[in-house]
Amino acid sequence: MRYLFLGAAASLSLSLVGCGTQVLSGAAAEILMYPTPYGAHWIKEGMTRETHLSDWIQCGGSADLGDGVEVKSGMTNKEFYDGLRAHRTHIRSCMDSRGYAWIETCDQRCL
Repeated sequence: MRYLFLGAAASLSLSLVGCGTQVLSGAAAEILMYPTPYGAHWIKEGMTRETHLSDWIQCGGSADLGDGVEVKSGMTNKEFYDGLRAHRTHIRSCMDSRGYAWIETCDQRCL
């Protein structure tokens, strides 16, 4: 019985050896290594880096083009995501009112 258990444990261990060892390359690795910040997805004809950043900060975003939402100690996941959703709704309304448009996939127009 003992050998049966050890054999089953060894078989299970060997079958799991390859899990999580895949290596990403190309565009997938680039996206994960250097994700585009939320604020970079907002574009407007004729914008400059300076005007874009100024508008972004005035709408509630952070200077690094992040959404400006921080995790606070003791905050639950629900509280964080509810706050994030509300803040992004505010940002969307503000950026829309300034003539910016959201693009899902960043290209050369993103800053």
